[in-house]
Parts: sequence; C-alpha cells; structure tokens
Amino acid sequence: MSDTEHEIEKKILVSPAEMEAVYNKLSKDAVDGKLKTKHRPRAYYDTKKHRLQEQKMALRVQYKDGVGYEQTLKYQVAGDDEAVMSRVEVKDVLGEKLQEPDLALIDDKEAKKRLEGLEGKKLRHIFTADVHRRYFSVPVVVAGEEVGVVELAFDKGAVTHAKDSDRRVKISEIEVELKSGDPAAVDIMCQKILDMAPGAELSAVSKAEFGYGLDDERRAEKQQKKAAKEAAKTAKKQLKDAARETPKRPNPNPGP
Repeated sequence: MSDTEHEIEKKILVSPAEMEAVYNKLSKDAVDGKLKTKHRPRAYYDTKKHRLQEQKMALRVQYKDGVGYEQTLKYQVAGDDEAVMSRVEVKDVLGEKLQEPDLALIDDKEAKKRLEGLEGKKLRHIFTADVHRRYFSVPVVVAGEEVGVVELAFDKGAVTHAKDSDRRVKISEIEVELKSGDPAAVDIMCQKILDMAPGAELSAVSKAEFGYGLDDERRAEKQQKKAAKEAAKTAKKQLKDAARETPKRPNPNPGP
C-alpha cells in the first residue's frame, strides 16, 4: 500500500561558503540538538517523451537501509505562491532486488488518475541526483511565540545525466520544509536565511527539473547533429545531380 505525504517547502540557491555560514549559525537552534546527515543517490525515470513530466510528476528510486529500494512519485498541487513547492509524495517499497520503478504498485487515487494511459509504457533512467544532505529541525519564533517548526536541509552535490556523465548541474541549496504549524513559518525562515546570505536567492526549480533540462539539451544537440548530417547529405546529392545534368562543352579542336 502506498504511503502518501503532502509537503510544503521553499528552496534557496546559495553558494557553498554562504551555506556553511548559515548552517553553523542555525544548527545551534536545532530541536533537541539533533543534526542528521544522509547520502542517498536517487535515480529518476520517465518515458522517452517525458510523459510524467508533462503531468507535473517526477518518479525516482533510492535505496534505504533496512527497507531496500523505494520508489517515490511526486506530483504538484495548486498553491497561491509560485515560489512554494506544494507537492504530494507517494512512496512504495520495491524490496531488496527490484531496482526499477513499478507504477502498478501505486494506489493513491490522484496519482493513478494522472498516470492514466501510461500503463505498460517503458520507463527509462534519465538522470541521477547524487546529493549529500545535512538536516535538522528548528522552531520559528515570532514575538516570543512559536509559529511553527521547519526542517532545514543543506544539499550539496550534482544532478548527472544517465547516459552522459559529463553533462551535469552542480547543486548547492537549502530546502525549508514545514513540519508543523503555520505555513507562514516557511516564509519567515526563508527571509531570515536570505538576510544572512546576501548572495542567495529563492528558486522554484526542483532537482528533477534540472535533470530534465539536461536531457532536453542532449536531445536538442542530437537533433541538431542529425539535421546537419541530413543537410550535408542533401547538399552532396544536389551537387551530384547538378554535375550529371550539366551539358558537356564541345571540343574546340576536333581531330581530323
């Protein structure tokens, strides 16, 4: 049975140096002093024509100790703030051996509705997000009162194309996710971080979108090369045809 969660978060792009400064300061306020780390490379899958992306969905597989391989389908839900990533996560355990996703396991009603027509479609590994994460939760306090609790995740790593390891995007970002309380707590914490890191900026681009961008670039380059090859082939044929159709000039000095 699928495990479904609704997440509300914002993302901040930040330089590695400013990230360290923010981490060192805010980690002092971690709930119960708990500072956690994890490294779980995540392989993302879609159809050749990116049908999942068209439906604003992302499908990934990762390995968890004690659980095995787990697939997560994420889909966006409507929100008032474009910078807020309001998404639903649908998780299913694949087990120790199965490393590729299985859409048939998903029983979330909304997800199944969005997946209509994709039954039996071949899924391919498109890119991998390989990120080292440090994270902890902090209370958000305004005028002496707790507004909510947010989780701060400090991510560093890269998103790499599955078939071209040289095609990658570096990741250096902080995710602010609501754990409990008023959603305004996310905005309050984001502003606090932006004040601490002048070079940082809010971003609504997910790791999955970075990965799809890599695949789009690769496909565009392949199409350009194919078009150039076809153009060269056509030009060569036209030259041959022109040479064949050009009448031969009479010999000005015919023999006796």
